[in-house]
Amino acid sequence: MTWDGAFNLRDLGGMPLVGGGVTRAGVVYRSGAPEWMTALGWQQAQAAGLQTIVDLRNAPSETARLPHHPVVGDAADFARAVSTPTEDPDDEEFMRVCGPWLDHPRSYVDNLAFYPEKFAAVFEALAGGDGAVLVQCSGGKDRTGMVVAMLLSLAGVEQDAIVADYEAAFRTANDFSRANPGLTRNFAATDEELDEWMTERTAALRSWLIELDVELYLRNAGVDAVDIDRLRRILVSD
Repeated sequence: MTWDGAFNLRDLGGMPLVGGGVTRAGVVYRSGAPEWMTALGWQQAQAAGLQTIVDLRNAPSETARLPHHPVVGDAADFARAVSTPTEDPDDEEFMRVCGPWLDHPRSYVDNLAFYPEKFAAVFEALAGGDGAVLVQCSGGKDRTGMVVAMLLSLAGVEQDAIVADYEAAFRTANDFSRANPGLTRNFAATDEELDEWMTERTAALRSWLIELDVELYLRNAGVDAVDIDRLRRILVSD
């Protein structure tokens, strides 16, 4: 599926659930920065039912429109954007601990430990979103990958499918960086480098998922039981 100009976009529907069945299509999407979308792309997103955008980036440093982004006028005005950053780059202790591992699942445990209130806000925004919801960051692979993995885990998606979704997003972002040098903040890896990165990152992701109890984390972070139940069901048909 595509919305014109959309970067690293994917529907989280059709993913296998533990015990049988698949996730619902057309309710949660993931992507990179939406500023790449054209006016036509926003029209396609509206037609797909998009109403809420959960933006994981740090504002305003990552969210400004740049000269190379398409002009869209008021085409995106239908969607409600909720700013819910997952980190604080001005937090010296966070950067000391997680800085060397940003863009890597090795940072996820510490990132979650630093900011339970930030992640509570992310998941409350997901639970309270109207219509279809888009979860996005800049590249659509790391912060989005972390949050989406938590949502998929809570929904009961098979671990192999969660890992495959993460890897697909990472590889797509790398392809985009390679095709558009200088237009993203991401370093474009060679095929050999990327294969090495993915071996290391997916192993770390699996280890994190094995230890992860999303419901317990969200409950301790202050997300109420009604929202947790809604999050568990958002991708699962009755």
